[in-house]
Amino acid sequence: MSKFSEKCKELLTENGYNVYRLSQAASLERTTLQRMVTGKRLPGPEFVEQFCQALRISLPEKKEIMDLYKMEAIGETAYRNQTTILHLFEKLSTLEKNKGFNKRSIVDYGEMKLISPISNDKYETELLLQYVLRKTIQEQESPELYTNLPGTDTLLPHYLNLMIPQYGKAILIKHLIHFQTNASYAYENLETLHQIIPLCFSAGINYIPFYYYSKLSRNDRPNLLYPFYIITEKYVLQLASDLSKGILHSDPAILQEYTKEFQNCLEHSSPLLQQSKDLNEALQLYMTSFDTIQDLTSLDATPCDSDFMDNEYFFDRVKEHSPKYAPLTKAYGTFLNVLKQVNRKDFFTISGFQKYCESGISSGTSSIVIPQFSPEERITSLKYFLEHFSNEKDHMLNSTFSYPDSLYIELRKHRCTRGTNKIK
Repeated sequence: MSKFSEKCKELLTENGYNVYRLSQAASLERTTLQRMVTGKRLPGPEFVEQFCQALRISLPEKKEIMDLYKMEAIGETAYRNQTTILHLFEKLSTLEKNKGFNKRSIVDYGEMKLISPISNDKYETELLLQYVLRKTIQEQESPELYTNLPGTDTLLPHYLNLMIPQYGKAILIKHLIHFQTNASYAYENLETLHQIIPLCFSAGINYIPFYYYSKLSRNDRPNLLYPFYIITEKYVLQLASDLSKGILHSDPAILQEYTKEFQNCLEHSSPLLQQSKDLNEALQLYMTSFDTIQDLTSLDATPCDSDFMDNEYFFDRVKEHSPKYAPLTKAYGTFLNVLKQVNRKDFFTISGFQKYCESGISSGTSSIVIPQFSPEERITSLKYFLEHFSNEKDHMLNSTFSYPDSLYIELRKHRCTRGTNKIK
């Protein structure tokens, strides 16, 4: 039996029913119900909804049942991957609304003193980590930190969240992470992105991740001796595989060797992100990877600019609202013409669409050059959108889907993923 069928059987018994009695009381098809609770066949989602309604179970119990149903329908691995991606979008949405890390601080820890450079449990190790971070941020004018902590670990993001608002300084972080080559470990790769992507968009952090591929798994870590480290200008903190023990070094010779070897590691890795300083540089960077694309799936808060207006109308708006971007219209026009030849599937959110209709704020490139569409411009663009709407290409996501207004993501057939943002 599956987890879903076991839970259904458990709820059936807890509420004083058996298959026959519930099928009679709620007019549920008995054979379908019997196969569902014995794990022999998965019914449709409507039947599961009727089952929950008939038992009058609580909302948390219904959510658990529906989650188990989805897990059974698409497979546990696919469900975990899907859930992790959705949680990432929710985290980015929250980050966008809070404008980076929370600026409020209610505790002043004062001066921390080092008692021992060796920690023997997780609590002591966290104190060592706090010590290194506070000393680095307090004493360095332009603090920097290098690390190879697991991308799935929450410890570093947690303490950065606590400390950055207190000192009002920006810190440079170079993070060396690894991704699994085995597709069966895709969930671990998604967990890594779930933790590190929000750091890329967080105020007060210049976060630069580098990556490489490895077959090393979590099961191998216990066999490694202090495999993780944090390097600053004055300290090297070695950490055990489970982050339960640490050794703090302050010898300049050790610091120099660790820093040199870390730079060597970066030379054998690749930057996870390519960042641009202005719209022109971003456009050129984007175009270099666009000439071989045939299929494209995009996710944005609002429909694509090319679906709201034709090239001529868009460029007229650019000249009117932001003439400084007028020299870029030729290159952008080339991109838009190429885009029309691509097989596209575009997803956008109902909340982003409503925001555009009500306030005239778009989320595409137009949001950079046209801060706000007038009511007349909105009507014109919406008419154009409806005239060119395609059920095969355009898909609107419902209100339960949480997605940041300022993030745009493309998924391409040859596995290149590109996101642009204005969260910072």
